[in-house]
Amino acid sequence: MTAPLRHARVVLFDIDGTLLDTERFILGAYHAALEALHLPVPTDEVLRRMTGDPLEQIYERLAGSRVAEAVELHRAFQSEHIELARPFPSAREVLERLREAGLRLAAVTSRSRRTSGPTLAAAGLDRFLEAQVAAEDAPALKPDPAPLRRALELLGLRGEEATAATVYVGDTRADIEAGRALGVPTIAATYGFHGEAVLEAGPDHHIGALAELPALLGIA
Repeated sequence: MTAPLRHARVVLFDIDGTLLDTERFILGAYHAALEALHLPVPTDEVLRRMTGDPLEQIYERLAGSRVAEAVELHRAFQSEHIELARPFPSAREVLERLREAGLRLAAVTSRSRRTSGPTLAAAGLDRFLEAQVAAEDAPALKPDPAPLRRALELLGLRGEEATAATVYVGDTRADIEAGRALGVPTIAATYGFHGEAVLEAGPDHHIGALAELPALLGIA
């Protein structure tokens, strides 16, 4: 067992593949968008590996010059299928436990605000989060640390005060690189989209289920 991160007072979470099981929600959107444009649909395994990169970059590879159309179709599918985004087992209980222990929680995603907030609300997780940062809320997307920094600003934290007691939890290479760039300990969620492949990014710690997080943070 890795030594507990007892110094942590702020936890930033990725959403997809970390707080929410959005495999059907995201893979279904890829299929719907590409099929509507009569474009080839990669295997789900290929699509999982792409997930975590900015959506426009993914569709540059998948749809070429039809990026804008593909992104809109993707987001429209998700807007119509919020119910496909489900909380991971123990998500509500874990967030409630962290809040009761006095930790401050925020979510950081590269997904559009159009669906990120509604999926957290539908899952009953939004009430535990003091701040949410979506794609439109920062000048750059992960792996740039700007979205994470923005979340800390929304919590009223800046500079060394912001990073000294913060950890970031995510399931993709982009998450780990963003946390490292910000200078905070990173926790890889190996149950997410990239599975144990996320460990290749060199996270500081990892968890195989969200229920393992309180113990890692030194919360009994």
